[in-house]
Amino acid sequence: MEIKELNRPPRELVEGFRSVGTSTLGDILDGMGLEGVVTGIRPMKHGTKLVGPAVTVKQVSGVVGTYGIEDFPIGKVIEYGKPGDVLVFDNGGKAISTWGGLASTAAKIKGIEGAVIDGGCRDADQITELDFSVFTRHITPTTGKTRIKILELNGTIQCGGIRIRPGDIMVADGTGIVVVPQEKAHDILEKAQEAEKAEEHFVEQVKKGKTFLEAQKST
Repeated sequence: MEIKELNRPPRELVEGFRSVGTSTLGDILDGMGLEGVVTGIRPMKHGTKLVGPAVTVKQVSGVVGTYGIEDFPIGKVIEYGKPGDVLVFDNGGKAISTWGGLASTAAKIKGIEGAVIDGGCRDADQITELDFSVFTRHITPTTGKTRIKILELNGTIQCGGIRIRPGDIMVADGTGIVVVPQEKAHDILEKAQEAEKAEEHFVEQVKKGKTFLEAQKST
């Protein structure tokens, strides 16, 4: 497994995205001509949220017995992660589990924010009870042992149709997952916060008795 360097964004910048919803971010990215909305990957548990810099994991997979146990060092991936990181897996959308309950337990104890998997995850009941944030394309009991090989840590990957680079900021909630390019994160956050304030003002106006159109004009 090749491990490349990771330049994490400032923690205060990352934390700023906790107050912003993915719907707002989707609008901002549209306005900036950027693609960043991940498709086909859903939270394992309703109400799950996560915000953090991406640690990217590139994988390949085959039938059982294709690779050795040593080719699937998920423990090393967890060891590499730091508190607040989001582990993002690119296994080409295959319905093979790259993550499970034991990995979630170890990751949560370490303070890792969560996992986003363009592939499979198992032990759904255990992870739900643990309350560790996992977004995945498939839930399946099929193990990744001898089926998956981890090629690279911190390379550019594809997840849910979106290019993700290490250090990009992952924002996920019940609506979906948005990838914020690290180099544009300050600008995106400022625009998103302004949009959230405008939306709050809209809601206040409606609560005061204005119609939707009247509130829209005052926003």
